[in-house]
Amino acid sequence: MERDSLKTDPALISLINEIGQINKKLDSLFLLNQRMLKAQEEVIRRSGLKFELDSMTLLVLPASLRKTVMALYKLEKGTAKDIAEETRRLRAVESASANQLVRMGYLKKKREGRDVYFYIEPALELKE
Repeated sequence: MERDSLKTDPALISLINEIGQINKKLDSLFLLNQRMLKAQEEVIRRSGLKFELDSMTLLVLPASLRKTVMALYKLEKGTAKDIAEETRRLRAVESASANQLVRMGYLKKKREGRDVYFYIEPALELKE
């Protein structure tokens, strides 16, 4: 009877192996996405391009960054803590997201005393 308890169901072993393979694939997709974002940031930084946040740009952004941008649209200007209260995520998460958006050229930030405020710079209107 003791030997039977040591045997593992082959279907369970197969399922565990499949889950392991799925996890490896998800990890490689995550790493690939990180590399793509870093490459995109580098191209933007080198080109000196500035982006206007329009609806098409928002659709291109990952959902986590889009949530930060949408909170800033509502707040107009805010610290990572302000954004975190709006999104109900951790302040550190919002700080990282907002700083990534700054590096990508979508947001601006400025320091006022000890606080760092993030904001969306309005697009320049062309005079006719």
